[in-house]
Amino acid sequence: MTIAKEACKELTTNGFFIAEGLCDKETVAGIRAEINELLKGVPFGHNTFVGMRTKRLHSLFSQTRSLDRLATHHLVLDVIRKRLGEVLLGASVACQVSPGEKSQTFHYDDGIYPLADNFRDVKIGVMWAIDDFTSENGATIVIPKSHGCRSAYPENMKRVHVTMPSGSALIYVGSLWHGAGENRTTDSRLGIILQYIESWLRPQDSHLISVPIEIARTLDSELRALLGYSMREPFLGYVHGRDPSYLFASDDNEGVESDTSGCE
Repeated sequence: MTIAKEACKELTTNGFFIAEGLCDKETVAGIRAEINELLKGVPFGHNTFVGMRTKRLHSLFSQTRSLDRLATHHLVLDVIRKRLGEVLLGASVACQVSPGEKSQTFHYDDGIYPLADNFRDVKIGVMWAIDDFTSENGATIVIPKSHGCRSAYPENMKRVHVTMPSGSALIYVGSLWHGAGENRTTDSRLGIILQYIESWLRPQDSHLISVPIEIARTLDSELRALLGYSMREPFLGYVHGRDPSYLFASDDNEGVESDTSGCE
């Protein structure tokens, strides 16, 4: 069984899958340094859901190129497309949980959409561990097998800390109940959340505004499409009745390519 097939099986059975060792230490160190710098000017959250001791940085692809390879990672996209088909990036958030933060309220990510209780999953989240995730420093807590039942909080089901080394990714379906854990250490814990949605849905992040066409011209065509510069057949997302990719034809002919080193 391939890793992608194993991941899809686990998503069906338990609602999540942990893929370790997807990015090397040098790549992760570069991401950590750049995101930590961007987070310096970001205030802590203002309520217990976003975190009173947690910093969140949104619209990441308008501010850094260090995460481009994560967004288009071949294994992650293979799993997501096997489950959801054609997708867009719904949101991108850096989440830095600082010492003293309490556990987050349990929730499911596709609650932003008015879906029926047992509607199929239309969103998959990927939490990239930039720092090691431990049970002491605020690792994500998931409730296995809680997906697919949005209206009933799984009060009596088992909770599991997702512990994983930096460079790993937690892949989870949008209806899985989960939340960030308590940070009982003296160090912060940094993760990158990338959410993918079926391409007929409206993304949380208006990427076509936060990543304007001038920036989009510099991006790999696959990332650009995930950000919304693409069309879902037959008619969703066109520009003047055409697939937006025509706007970048000359740029692509000049060889804009993604750097795939550092992520296996």
